[in-house]
Amino acid sequence: MRKGILTLLVGLLVVSSGCVGLLTGETVEFDSAPAAVSDSALEETGYEQSMADEQTIERTVTVAGQERTIRVTNHIRQYERGIDLGPVGEVNAGRFIVFSTPSASVAGQTLNPAASWSNERLVEEVASRNDQIDDVQFERNRTVDALGESREVAVFSGTTAIEGQEIDVLIHLTSFEHEGDVVVAVAVYPERFDDQEGPRVDTLLGGLSHSGN
Repeated sequence: MRKGILTLLVGLLVVSSGCVGLLTGETVEFDSAPAAVSDSALEETGYEQSMADEQTIERTVTVAGQERTIRVTNHIRQYERGIDLGPVGEVNAGRFIVFSTPSASVAGQTLNPAASWSNERLVEEVASRNDQIDDVQFERNRTVDALGESREVAVFSGTTAIEGQEIDVLIHLTSFEHEGDVVVAVAVYPERFDDQEGPRVDTLLGGLSHSGN
């Protein structure tokens, strides 16, 4: 489940950024600022960082009818928490991923699809390309304070296989612009632990830190 979500985030949320270099034909580089969860929020929730990655991706965009190359650096942090699933024992079934990618535009035109996509569109794209989370259904929207503002969080249900067992899961997803970057946070955990894990997700979102460009 982890690898599939990370691959999709990178594939779906790579941005196109614009500046003078796009007009002159030069390769343009943009770097996002990492988003992370505070140590205090991790301590309170029992989550631990399992991965910190920086990924640089090149892609070709068309500006004013001309093809240009951009190089974008994205940052991903993943956190996990062990949950007792009974017969299979304790498994890192609670996952929280935060992804930051540069956001920019040319002449008022946003070239980053993630900047304009709704939470519903993002999770639809994830579900359509990921065979590890099935039967994804929208459940509700809610709001959580993160990075100084109230953010809309979309909650979806789905199914996935964990240690050979089919498990009903909940997916919490939020995406918003913050200080020049698009920040995306995704939480996944078994649905039957919603009473315990839901509040932990709120604490993780409230503990986000990000200093943009």
